[in-house]
Amino acid sequence: MQFLSQIVTLLPFVYFLITVGLIIAFKKIKQFIKPAVILILVLKIGEMTIKIVNQYYVFKNSDIGPFLLPPHQQLNQFFFHYVDYRIIYPIIFPILVGLLFFFLTTIANRLSGERFFEKEEPWMFFYGIMLVGHPLWVVYVFAIFIIGLILYLLQLIFKKINFGERLPLYYLWLPLALLIFLLQGSYSTLPLIGDFLSKIRF
Repeated sequence: MQFLSQIVTLLPFVYFLITVGLIIAFKKIKQFIKPAVILILVLKIGEMTIKIVNQYYVFKNSDIGPFLLPPHQQLNQFFFHYVDYRIIYPIIFPILVGLLFFFLTTIANRLSGERFFEKEEPWMFFYGIMLVGHPLWVVYVFAIFIIGLILYLLQLIFKKINFGERLPLYYLWLPLALLIFLLQGSYSTLPLIGDFLSKIRF
């Protein structure tokens, strides 16, 4: 179990390496982004599973913990209620949110004749949400919207594009996700953002 716990502590570095690799090899992003999404999805599920198993053995080897496990209690009486909010929801929820945004952006793009995004952009959006996790996916989505709006207005002001034209966010999805991922420990020090994130945290 100690070996598995060490693997979990290394996973953030693995996520970092995968994302940096995608950014470095951005010219081939079309062929790399789908495998990267599948890989990080598998790693996230693996991380969740290892954490649940590790928590089970922590309970089992403590003084009071064994009385909260079978045969004294069923797993769903206490154990799963304990790990739901501490382990399962924080990992599963961003995956579900990412899937939702993936399908919404894909459907909107198809209905508009691919006017809004390149085909791989919904995959990059999905990847970014899973990378930053909960609750930072809220910061990520909000930052994408705000930065996109500012860039769009600047392009209009300097007449780089005409009103109604698409502003590509192609090069924004992954670097912004990586930046938010790297700065995740600093958000708690920001008064408004820190308070908001603490309220929506599981």
